[in-house]
Amino acid sequence: MPILNLNNFLAALGNTPDYGRLFARAEHLAQVQKHLLNAVPFQLRNQCTVGQYTADGLLVIYAGNGTTATRLRHLAPSIRQKMNNAGVKVENIRFSIQPQLHSLESGNVREITRSLSQTAIEHLDKLSDSLPAGSPLQSSLAALLANSRRK
Repeated sequence: MPILNLNNFLAALGNTPDYGRLFARAEHLAQVQKHLLNAVPFQLRNQCTVGQYTADGLLVIYAGNGTTATRLRHLAPSIRQKMNNAGVKVENIRFSIQPQLHSLESGNVREITRSLSQTAIEHLDKLSDSLPAGSPLQSSLAALLANSRRK
């Protein structure tokens, strides 16, 4: 579906009584998220997100790991002050660690490829030949060796 059609569909859906409150809540959370990102240091912006915000001033911030959560905890008074100055009432801030939060967005994940040396392949081949035919270990070694030879 082209983006223009999707935007029109979402706008029409947002005007229906069933989804109006949901869309209003999502838009409000997006605004709170914008203010949160302005309140935290640049280095932490891609490692945290608003998890929950209530009218009584509770802000739950999801952090990607414990280190980020600890840094944000130290910055909590500053975050609270900046958000209150921006017009977002924040009385209490809680932190929750969500490890999978940015794992899909992380561009610096590298795949580690390991390979067996030629000597290791020869020794495993000898071991495989010495095992009884059809044994589970022999099948596993055969698969490992086949995979190693493809590389």
